[in-house]
Amino acid sequence: MNQINTEMPRRTRDYRNLLMDSALWDDFKFRDDDIVVGSYAKSGTTWTQQIVGQLIFRGQAGVRISELSPWWDMRIVPPEARAMVEAQTHRRVVKTHLPADALLMSPKAKYLYVARDGRDVAWSMYNHHAGFTAEAYQTLNTGVGPASSRSIRRILTSAATS
Repeated sequence: MNQINTEMPRRTRDYRNLLMDSALWDDFKFRDDDIVVGSYAKSGTTWTQQIVGQLIFRGQAGVRISELSPWWDMRIVPPEARAMVEAQTHRRVVKTHLPADALLMSPKAKYLYVARDGRDVAWSMYNHHAGFTAEAYQTLNTGVGPASSRSIRRILTSAATS
C-alpha cells in the first residue's frame, strides 16, 4: 500500500536576485486562512489574485486587490505595504514568483499555483519588456536601493498597465 507524504515542502535554498528575496518570508506571520498565489512570472499570477480577491470580497466594487495583495518577496515592496498586510483583518492573499524550494510554506495557508504554456509566457514576457525604455533597463541593472526603488516601481507599474 502506498503512503501519501503529508509533510509540507521545506525551503531548501535562499533565492535572491535583483527583484526577489526569499528571506522576506522569514518574518511573515501565517494565519489559518491565508492564500498564497504563486507562479512563474507572466503566467497569470495577477489575474488569479484578482479572481481570489473577487471571491474574498464577494465582487465588491472598488476593491484594489493589487494594493491589498503585494508581491511579498519583491525587494522593492516598501515596508509600509508589508505592515498593511499584517494589519489586515480579512482573509489575506499574497503573491510570489519564487520556486517552491525557495518558498517558506505553512500548513496554515492554502497555495494556488498557476501554470501557463511556456510559449505564452515567453510572448507575454517579451511584450512586457518591449515597453521598457533604456532608462528602465539602466535602473534595473544598477541594483535596488533607496534611490532606485521609486524608479523601478514606476517602471514596473507602467509596464504592467501597457
